[in-house]
Amino acid sequence: MEQQVVAAPKFPAGRAMSFLLDDDWVDITDGEPVDLAEFDLSVCFQLGLATITRNGEILPATSELEVETSQTGSDWVPAFKGSWTQQSLDSSEHGIQIESKGLLHIRARKSAQESHDVRDDAAIKVRRKA
Repeated sequence: MEQQVVAAPKFPAGRAMSFLLDDDWVDITDGEPVDLAEFDLSVCFQLGLATITRNGEILPATSELEVETSQTGSDWVPAFKGSWTQQSLDSSEHGIQIESKGLLHIRARKSAQESHDVRDDAAIKVRRKA
């Protein structure tokens, strides 16, 4: 008797997957195209966004996020650019909207911080709509 194996979907419905961002491009779809109409995207600062001085003072910090999309075989095109300024070590999440144009590859990056005193652990959270 033949058994059929069904692969688990990369982005299961209702469960979020997070991708920690860097100042270099991070492939969000792991090389596989997705239909953005099926997903909710957000940027998360899991440990806050702030500048922490040497004496422990918490000051504002800014993080910029860029997202690009590509259809298979085409060039990368800008799809979203946003900036957040916070003065908090509390986690936060902010929804982002990207126009759906069929099956797309997605990549993202955050701005490089000039100081090591900035806490900026930005991540993209991807959740398949139920």
